[in-house]
Amino acid sequence: MIGQTTLALCRSSGRQVQVIRSLKQSARLYEDVKTPVQKWGWEYLVRQKELKRPLSPNLGIYKIQLTMGMSGLHRVTGCVMAGALLVGSVGFAVAPFNFTQFFDTIRRWDLPGVLLFPIKWIIAFPIVYHSLNGIRHMGFDMAKGTDLGSVYKSGYLVLGLSVLISTLIVIRASCNSTPCPLTQKK
Repeated sequence: MIGQTTLALCRSSGRQVQVIRSLKQSARLYEDVKTPVQKWGWEYLVRQKELKRPLSPNLGIYKIQLTMGMSGLHRVTGCVMAGALLVGSVGFAVAPFNFTQFFDTIRRWDLPGVLLFPIKWIIAFPIVYHSLNGIRHMGFDMAKGTDLGSVYKSGYLVLGLSVLISTLIVIRASCNSTPCPLTQKK
């Protein structure tokens, strides 16, 4: 090890040698040396472990709140959409059929509306929710509506609109394939 260091120093310029020497002098010789704060923190963790308490916060100790749930749902819907896009694009790139053929095959199965409605809603909801909640977060980024009352109002508004818009999208999509009671004249 010393030989390698010597070789490295021989190849280095004068300025680099000075930097290396200062780093060696300022580096701690013993890794177990702790600052008073680190020592107190370590002792605290040891006491907590002896009392059989969790060493880090977990979901079991928190009351579920709207903001917590919406944040988690926003992340989950984003990951689900990204995963679906990735799997779908790679899948259709390597599959022996294309996107249109795939959905034509599903249409030929002639699934009942009772089954199709929830499937379509499960596809529509993440897109609508993630979009509306993203707009809400853009408002937060501009420091608009960040007081607790406004956060809850906008949260309930986003949830309600997401359910409503997703349902309307699915109803409208269902009207394209079958006689729609919404558009029929009496």
